[in-house]
Amino acid sequence: MSSERNKGFFVKTDQYGNITDLYLGRIVGIIILVLILLLIFVGGGIYRLETGQGAILTGADGVKEPITKVGWGTKWPLLTNLEVKSTVNRNIYFPSDYVQLEAEFKSDTQTGAIGIDIKTTDDKVVDTGAVMTYSIVDLMQYGVANQYPEEQLQKAFDAVVYNHLQTLDSTTITSKISQVNDELLVRVHASTMEKQYGITVTSVQLLRPTFTKEALAGLSEKQAIQAIAEGKLNAARSEAEAIETIAKATKKQADMLAGISDAKLSYTAKMTLYGNLKGQPNVVWIIPDNQDLTINANNVATK
Repeated sequence: MSSERNKGFFVKTDQYGNITDLYLGRIVGIIILVLILLLIFVGGGIYRLETGQGAILTGADGVKEPITKVGWGTKWPLLTNLEVKSTVNRNIYFPSDYVQLEAEFKSDTQTGAIGIDIKTTDDKVVDTGAVMTYSIVDLMQYGVANQYPEEQLQKAFDAVVYNHLQTLDSTTITSKISQVNDELLVRVHASTMEKQYGITVTSVQLLRPTFTKEALAGLSEKQAIQAIAEGKLNAARSEAEAIETIAKATKKQADMLAGISDAKLSYTAKMTLYGNLKGQPNVVWIIPDNQDLTINANNVATK
């Protein structure tokens, strides 16, 4: 037998140099298998779903189907598309770009600059946003029955929030936030939103309800006008109270003098005048003739 029994990896020969076996077919098979595995991995043929996730699988024929099984799975690479979605604690905002606006917001430019301006029933403008938290409970309804579920759900949520806030006054929106949150949640449950999109809504919350810059300026002007009006009203009220006090005192005095004779009133008035004058300096007393003059203990002349 030849010492060169194996002249190469692909060829096996006998002692006369004749080819007795070929390894080429095996090698080609291995290469093909490796290529298939690479295609599966690179082309996304293997996927993994975790708890709280679901997926919409679109086949090569365009047919969609929901996938809810947690763990590893396979699909045809390149020919199919898998859209993985979080099914729990999903948020949708009003307006839709609220998060982006909040990231770019500069607090010293304007108090209300993120949400949407709402004209309230008391003719003011309130700037506010809102967030709705929900979970997908029916992937078939959410992602198959609706072609663009996120965009459609966004429009439905915007309509519910906008329409309700326009029925409220500015004080309710800015100061009774918990009450408004509850009302919005009731409105959402009463709509067809949950049934239409296969979701369950857990909460709706207002975000930063504030007066706009223009509304605040209008409020300041109105408050200044009110302050002036209230000042005038208080001054008029004080004057009226003073007049009423004088009138009551005058009436009381008149009632006290009603039963006194004119002669006694004249005498009392004179004595009051004498009492006020006798202690004043530079007062000259004139004593008529034929009247006796008496000096009392205080060396005061009296008649």
